[in-house]
Amino acid sequence: MNMIKTRLGYFLPVTSPAGLKELRWQQTPFVEQLSHENENQNVSCETLEQLDKYLLGKLTHFSIPIDFSVWSPAMTRWFNTLTLVRYGQTISYQGLAKQWGNIKAARAAGQACRKNPIPIIIPCHRILNTDGFINQYSGGSRENPSSSENLERKRWLLDLEAKNS
Repeated sequence: MNMIKTRLGYFLPVTSPAGLKELRWQQTPFVEQLSHENENQNVSCETLEQLDKYLLGKLTHFSIPIDFSVWSPAMTRWFNTLTLVRYGQTISYQGLAKQWGNIKAARAAGQACRKNPIPIIIPCHRILNTDGFINQYSGGSRENPSSSENLERKRWLLDLEAKNS
């Protein structure tokens, strides 16, 4: 099983023949086995290698094939819009909604961030409230998006990018 432990927790890529489907992120080691779900070992290994470089501040752009085949066209469009937010920059949920094509869809932008199957690589951590305040983040633990630990992980990612951009 291809998994890495980092200061932010444990990461496990889930792949298909087409690319990365999901990047699981939790605070405890993974125990489940991914038999046929992890069908592309090259993408799995490359994902972990690029993620490690990113967390060291040595990578600013991911180049991993993504498989959105299980997502609706609307969600795929949200995820693709999220990837347009550049390394070291942040925008508001309303700004993301505007880029998506409907400035009134800020709540939907928040839901897209919450449902993001590939955190960090699809950079939902770069989306903030209009006032710049961070009040929710699911990275590392989806149980309580407003926990201080989750918010600290988001702040750490933003600080990493600010320091290296």
